[in-house]
Amino acid sequence: MKTNGNLLKENNNKKRQSNIELLRIISMLLIISFHYVYKSGYVFEELNYNSFIVKMFYFFGELGVNLFILISGYFLINSKFSMKKLIRLILEINFYYIFSMILKSFLNHSILLTTFMDCFKLFFAVIFDRYWFATAYVLLYIMSPYINTFIHSIKKETFIKLLITVILLWSIIPTIFGIIKNDTETLLYYNRFIWMMVMYLIGAYIRLYNIKFFEKKNKSLIVAILSFVLMILSIFVIYMFSNVFNKLKNLEIAYFWRPNTILMLILSISIFEIFINLKIEYNKIINTLASTTLGIYLLHDGPLTNFLWKVILKTKDALNSKYSIIYIIVSALIIFLVGAIVDLIRQAIEKNTVNKFLDSKYYDKINNRFQNTFKKIAKNIF
Repeated sequence: MKTNGNLLKENNNKKRQSNIELLRIISMLLIISFHYVYKSGYVFEELNYNSFIVKMFYFFGELGVNLFILISGYFLINSKFSMKKLIRLILEINFYYIFSMILKSFLNHSILLTTFMDCFKLFFAVIFDRYWFATAYVLLYIMSPYINTFIHSIKKETFIKLLITVILLWSIIPTIFGIIKNDTETLLYYNRFIWMMVMYLIGAYIRLYNIKFFEKKNKSLIVAILSFVLMILSIFVIYMFSNVFNKLKNLEIAYFWRPNTILMLILSISIFEIFINLKIEYNKIINTLASTTLGIYLLHDGPLTNFLWKVILKTKDALNSKYSIIYIIVSALIIFLVGAIVDLIRQAIEKNTVNKFLDSKYYDKINNRFQNTFKKIAKNIF
C-alpha cells in the first residue's frame, strides 16, 4: 500500500492514513514546544516547578524528530524515488529561507545581504545547511532508493542483526558512556544524519515485519508510559545525586533528551506503534493540517528564531511564570496555526506555478535530456 508517509507530502490515488497524519501534527507540536524552552535562554539554577517544566519539555523535541523519520522509513520503504518530489522539497526549503530572510530584514529594519556571496547562499539553503533537519532529510530522501534496494535484498534475520548493530553502536553505547562526557552525540563518529538512517531502518522494519513484542494489545502504551516515567524520574535522580555525577561531568539533568538515548529510542518506537494501530477514519482536516508540517518547521526554526522566541514571545520571562506550561502550549498552537495558514498559501502558489511546470512537456524534455546525458557520461566513465 502506497500512501503519504513523509514530509514530502506524496500525492497518489489512495488517501493518506489519518492516524499517521495525526501523529505528524502531534510531532510538530512537540518540536515547537521544545524550541520554546530550548531557545528561550532560560538558565537552570535549581530544580523547582518552572525548571522542571522546562526540562520536561526538553524531551519532546527529539521525540518529534524521531517520529517523523520513523514515519518516513515506514512509508518510503515501498515507495519509488521521484525527482519531482525532490525538486518540490528543495524549492519549499528555499522559499521559506528567502521569505524568512526578507521578513527578518523588514522586522529589523536592516539589510541582511551585504555581499554577493550572501545573495548566492540565499538560493542554496540545503547545501549551506540553513536548516539541519531539512538538509539531512534531503540527503536521506536522495539515498532512500539505494537503502530500500539493500533492505529488500537481505533476509529478515540479517536485517535484525543490522538493527541490533546500529542500535548498539549509536544508542546503547553512547547512552552508557555519554554520562562521562555529558553528551551522547559525540561518540563513534555519530551525527544526526547517521541517526536519521537508523530511525529510517527501524521504520522500514516495522513496515515490512512489525516488531513482535508490540503485537500484543496495549504493550506499546505500557512501554511508552514506562519509558517516559523513567525519563522524568531521571531528572530527579540526576539532580539529587548531582555531586556524584559532577565528579564525572556536570551532567544535564534532562540527560535522556537527545534523540539517540536508549529511553528516547524506546519511547519513540512505542508511540509510533500506538499510532500505527490506532483506528481513525480518513479526516480531511487532519490530513490538510499534516501537509503543512514541514512548512511550519521551516518558518518557525529558521532566520526568525531569535526574533520569535526572544522578542515576540519573550519566552525567558514566560518560563519564570507560574503559568509557564500554559504559555508553552498556547504558543505552540498559535505558531502551528499561523504556520499552517502560511503554508496553505504557499501550496496554492506552488500548485499554480511549480506543479504546472513539473507536469508540462517542457519539464519532461529537460528531464529526459538530463537523464540521457547522465547515462552517457556514466557509461563512458564506468
